[in-house]
Amino acid sequence: MELLAQVAASLLQWQNLIALISGSLFGIIIGILPGLGPSAGMALVLPFVLKSEPVTALIFIGALYKCSNYGGSITAILVNTPGDAANAATVMDGYPLCEKGKAGMALGLSATGAMVGGTIGMVCLIFTAPFLARFALQFGPAEYFWVAVIALSIIATSSDDIVKGIISGGVGLMLSTVGLDSVIGNERFTFGWTAVMDGIPFIPVLVGLFAVAQALVLAESAESISQIGKIAGGFFEGVAVYFRHILTVVRSAAVGLFIGILPAAGMSSAGLLSWSVAKGKSKHPETFGKGDPEGVIASETATNACMPGDLVCTLALGVPGSMGAAIFLGIMIALGVVPGPLVFREKAEIVYTLFAALVITSFLLFLFGMFLSRQMAAVTLLPNEIIVPAVLVISLLGSYAVNLNMDDVVISLVFGAVGYIMQKTGFSPIPLLLGLVLGDMVESNYHRALMMSRGSYSIFFASTISQILCVLTVLLYAMPHLGPLWKKVMRG
Repeated sequence: MELLAQVAASLLQWQNLIALISGSLFGIIIGILPGLGPSAGMALVLPFVLKSEPVTALIFIGALYKCSNYGGSITAILVNTPGDAANAATVMDGYPLCEKGKAGMALGLSATGAMVGGTIGMVCLIFTAPFLARFALQFGPAEYFWVAVIALSIIATSSDDIVKGIISGGVGLMLSTVGLDSVIGNERFTFGWTAVMDGIPFIPVLVGLFAVAQALVLAESAESISQIGKIAGGFFEGVAVYFRHILTVVRSAAVGLFIGILPAAGMSSAGLLSWSVAKGKSKHPETFGKGDPEGVIASETATNACMPGDLVCTLALGVPGSMGAAIFLGIMIALGVVPGPLVFREKAEIVYTLFAALVITSFLLFLFGMFLSRQMAAVTLLPNEIIVPAVLVISLLGSYAVNLNMDDVVISLVFGAVGYIMQKTGFSPIPLLLGLVLGDMVESNYHRALMMSRGSYSIFFASTISQILCVLTVLLYAMPHLGPLWKKVMRG
């Protein structure tokens, strides 16, 4: 009770409340700008927050980190341009809802997903952080290899055309080999171009595949994004629809939390994986990718539950689960809050005040969405002759801003053309994107596992976790064929 009173007193101090609100707003703005994301946002404010008290600085950074994902979902829904990799899955059904004139409903789904997913994730973090951290320690290179493989398999096999999904994922894996070998350091497929020496930069690819490609598609028509010419769905309609899919909500939150505690998996994997799982479990999978509200529910709930899971290893073990968590870890250390098993005892007031602030942030996001959704949805009524130049300028500026390098703009334009061709030929860009994201995770853990076993492939089947993941991978590819066969057998 004494700790609870200290946390409440600390959180209600005026400077901490200001940090909470301003961090949330700044995070949404950072998320809306394509290509920036939480990592760039935290880096931008770092010189200023280090001058504040540790608890105030961490509340601001934590709110920014959490809210940037919601900001990215706004552009993903309204103009098919994910603000960050974490929002890649949201475009699959969020944007088609906009085309149907249901932008307000899509924004309601997103805001509710941010509130519910974030709250579930934070409650689980508060009560289970030490246990989840110990569970994550059970994963070695072989287990991480299978996690990446199964994530790619789920995305590929959930595509409307499984063959095209596998081809798209394979291309993404091949592109992930460009640059320096992460194990032995050899240069591969760079052709002397220094811009890809560290691998093909992810943000420019993301901007190209979605923002630039979508701008090219919109340029073919002089109409607006909303094909019915009006906003038909309201914010609270989205809220009501969200709570009709409780099973999807719980399942997606569990996927997000699980992916969050795995280092290097990240929120982009959580959203894509949850979307694919929801499609596989749905009674009407053919509607996914065409404006199914359940797709937005799955992706947004998972990504918002993933962020607290991402903090589990960061706080309990000092092992960041993503680039954003790594920056958050560095800021914590710079402020004198050293992560590790003892942080929950030695810095309990600071840590639990941060947790309480992040829970409140989930509800702030909902309020921001509720009051601003109608105004934001009006974007879908603007003619494409206004939207197309705005999307191109903002997205390419975001691509350039990451490294202040024109090569990144070139990469965005190239992948914009690739994304446009993929849309026209029925190939989903999602497996390609995930292949690029998880390619290094697959390759590096494959090599590490073999080095640990001195070249023996038995290490990939040695643990119970590896065996379960291997069986699940095989079943994913077999089920499309076993399902019809089983129905024939049952019919006699």
